[in-house]
Amino acid sequence: MSAMSRRTREQDELAEQLAAILREANERLRLWGRCSDTNCQRERICCGDADQCGTRVAPESWAWLRHVVQEMLAGASQDTAVEVANRARLGYRARRTVRWQVPCWDPIEFFELHDGTWVRADQMPQRPPLEQPFVALATSRWLRDALPATRRADAEA
Repeated sequence: MSAMSRRTREQDELAEQLAAILREANERLRLWGRCSDTNCQRERICCGDADQCGTRVAPESWAWLRHVVQEMLAGASQDTAVEVANRARLGYRARRTVRWQVPCWDPIEFFELHDGTWVRADQMPQRPPLEQPFVALATSRWLRDALPATRRADAEA
């Protein structure tokens, strides 16, 4: 029972750390300027839940940034966290190219989706590009410094 309560306490601490970092990221990215809430624009800060605001304003880029922060809180280095988030964003697990013995036939590329099905590359929907400020923030020194000291030591080791 005590192990279970300790685990939830640790999860609560991680959730609080994640929320604090995302709140600061929301401020640094000035997402309040793109928010439809007039309170946010007047106060020049997110007046609600920063995570929900980021999801509403920039869904793809915010989900990617959130993934990077979660990986870093789990102990991954910054470069590894960005790489893992990029792979998760791809939308597929594997990529194969079928080449023919007949010289005039073009090769065909297939992607294996996360559910195990295969799709031709030209039928794969394209994801919108990440917004540059999100990428710059995720690779900046600020994100490393925003981690709690114990997590930062784990990630650097």
